[in-house]
Amino acid sequence: MKNNFLKVTGFAALAFTGYAYWSTKQLRTTDYNIVSAKIAPELDGFRILQLSDVHGDTFGRYNHRLIKKIWAIDPDIIVVTGDLLDGDEGINTAITLMRKLARRYPIYYVTGNHEARSANLEDLLPELDKAGITYLKNQHVYIERDGKSFALAGIDDPSMLIQKPHQLTFAEEIAREEEIVATEIEEATTGIPDSIFTFLLSHRPEKWPLYQQAPVDLVCCGHAHGGQVRLPFTEGLYAPHQGLMPKWTAGLKEANGKAMIISRGVGNATLVPRVFNEPDLPIIILRHK
Repeated sequence: MKNNFLKVTGFAALAFTGYAYWSTKQLRTTDYNIVSAKIAPELDGFRILQLSDVHGDTFGRYNHRLIKKIWAIDPDIIVVTGDLLDGDEGINTAITLMRKLARRYPIYYVTGNHEARSANLEDLLPELDKAGITYLKNQHVYIERDGKSFALAGIDDPSMLIQKPHQLTFAEEIAREEEIVATEIEEATTGIPDSIFTFLLSHRPEKWPLYQQAPVDLVCCGHAHGGQVRLPFTEGLYAPHQGLMPKWTAGLKEANGKAMIISRGVGNATLVPRVFNEPDLPIIILRHK
């Protein structure tokens, strides 16, 4: 009886481990229709692919599965919301992926906390620039189609300006981050007319209360990895900078006339595998109201 129990338990553990690994290599898409009177009829149907938290991961040889998936989606632009790298690792994979995608699509990028602490950041940014990728460092651009446009703003991850977070208490670090993010948003959005639909790229979803006070209509974030282990009726079990039982890890959030889309990301940067939390490619579709 005991041997049978051990066999069943071992088989279940093996099956679960196999499923966990398999699920980390699946690529799911989710469509988000964002409707606003600020979106001109000429921009109706404009499609934006969000790529987040790659962490130097690969999907097939030379990342061909991820690339073919994006080619099949065929977005108008791609926005990258940080963590292309996994600390000091993954730089060659990330650069190669970005070069290939940039041959077909305009790409706009903001940093994540993994870039901030990477020794390879000084190599990554020039390579992205050479590939024609726009790094939105607390600034904005206008994306135009048929004579009409929307504003696309982006901010650095706040950890780019906190060189030694270990010297701060957790409360001090959060307060400093809030101050940095508020200043960066102001810098990135200054000069955008109120009548223009404004789309902000930021790595951090836990700053949602700040975004609701900002002159933006939509925010795209990553960082939370979908809560890593997604159980029913939860936002997952753990997210960076949110801790256990986080509030903002995936999907569309709306409050005070603002919207935030959080990608679950595509890579896996922790020892705990993604469970019930397959890699995520959000597709944002702008709709004229």
